[in-house]
Amino acid sequence: NSKYTSATTCAFYYPTGILASGNASNRHTTHTQPLYPVPPSHPHLIPRWGLLFIVGYLYSHRMDILPVLKTGKLIAIYTSDAARTESMVLIAELGLRGAVTIMDGGNRYRPYQVAKLLRTKTVDISTAANRLFSRRAFTCYEMNTLLSSTPSLNQPYLILDLLNTFYDDHVPTYEAYRLLKSCLSQIQRLVLSGPVVVTLAPPLAEERDFLLEQVCRQADEVMIQEAPACQPTQPSLF
Repeated sequence: NSKYTSATTCAFYYPTGILASGNASNRHTTHTQPLYPVPPSHPHLIPRWGLLFIVGYLYSHRMDILPVLKTGKLIAIYTSDAARTESMVLIAELGLRGAVTIMDGGNRYRPYQVAKLLRTKTVDISTAANRLFSRRAFTCYEMNTLLSSTPSLNQPYLILDLLNTFYDDHVPTYEAYRLLKSCLSQIQRLVLSGPVVVTLAPPLAEERDFLLEQVCRQADEVMIQEAPACQPTQPSLF
């Protein structure tokens, strides 16, 4: 479909669910499986470099995101619940390694769940827990202020459910656009000193789709967790 292949930078995916980035005329990949255009269900989630991953599970036996979590990178994770469980796993793993700043835009942070995960990894839970610094924003205005007041440090930043308050229909569309533009500018500032992971959930109304697109366009990589397809089952006769 030319709608998805005519762009200067586009993304391609493998049947296994892993995508490779590249230009339509110059694809850099070591895989031998055939490439397919990005599925029509996510045409607006292409990041600026065209690097997009569609995965069944973000975290299974290993932390796939950790190797690409480097200073200068903005990684967006898109799931139906803003990676609620997966982000707690990531926070616990990062807490074992050093300081982490957590900014919560949708009441997604679960410290007790993180503590439970840490308990499976170390006996010194308090040391790891004390490395986690969390702040909460209840409106998009507060999220903008929160990001503006966050110092640039050489450590990872996790912004949970960034767009939750921007989807509020009481906030005018033009105001949501203005505030998100300011937030993305602050996120870019933080990226210069440490890696930033942003989790995203779909909007309740289609007219707010452009907010999701804005974030993904600024991201270096976008990871999408596809909801598992429901398989029909034959009811038992007895």
